Amino acid sequence: MADRNTIQKEIIHHTLCEMRSHPTASMVYDRVHRSHPTISRSTVYRVLARMAEDGKILRLELSGGESRYDGDLSPHCHVRCRLCGAVADLPAIEVGAPADDGGFLLEDCAVIYRGVCPDCRRAGKETG
Repeated sequence: MADRNTIQKEIIHHTLCEMRSHPTASMVYDRVHRSHPTISRSTVYRVLARMAEDGKILRLELSGGESRYDGDLSPHCHVRCRLCGAVADLPAIEVGAPADDGGFLLEDCAVIYRGVCPDCRRAGKETG
């Protein structure tokens, strides 16, 4: 039988993958807590952080807010609404290495588009 820690990790990972909205750790905790009230907030935050460090999920560091998490490891880009903060997936694009790395040891590249989401556009907020 799997130990409690492993079961909690599976529950948290499964919940994140079901959400598909690129939630914050707090949003994942809220969802997990509804069906598994014994899993603590600190456990959810710790497990998400560890899974991101281990490359099992993506941590999206977006300006102007908390980290968001993504259980989809397939190649893809993201778009973030500049008004409401919603995050969605976009098809992957190929990005080549820059001609000059500025002295950095390049480790990763993430393409994040910014714009206005369909809900905000329907509400007429795009000039906000």
